[in-house]
Amino acid sequence: MRLLTILTLFCVLAAGYTQSHDLVLGQATYGDVIIYKVNEYKYGFPFFVRTSILEYPEPGQTNFAYIKAIYIKDNDRDGTGGWPTVSAGGVGQRFVKIKLKSQRGYGLNFTVTIYGRY
Repeated sequence: MRLLTILTLFCVLAAGYTQSHDLVLGQATYGDVIIYKVNEYKYGFPFFVRTSILEYPEPGQTNFAYIKAIYIKDNDRDGTGGWPTVSAGGVGQRFVKIKLKSQRGYGLNFTVTIYGRY
């Protein structure tokens, strides 16, 4: 019984340690194409929170495709990654503004993929 309790506790701790902070909005279907893909990486500094703001389309450019899906993958799978949020636009729009924020003392490492249809 004691072994079962220790094993259960170990499994719960392991599951908590391997948390990622992915964000999936919408769903890419047949006919959708990748209209934007970027790897955003910033080093971590002790006691600092790193942020990054991504805009699609970039200022000064135009976009004629409607956004169908946004996949933001946290490449830090050990629970030390950051949090993505969509602050403007998004699925069904022609623009999106994404904010990436790290945990204090850690960096951020995300892959952002946006699918759209013309």
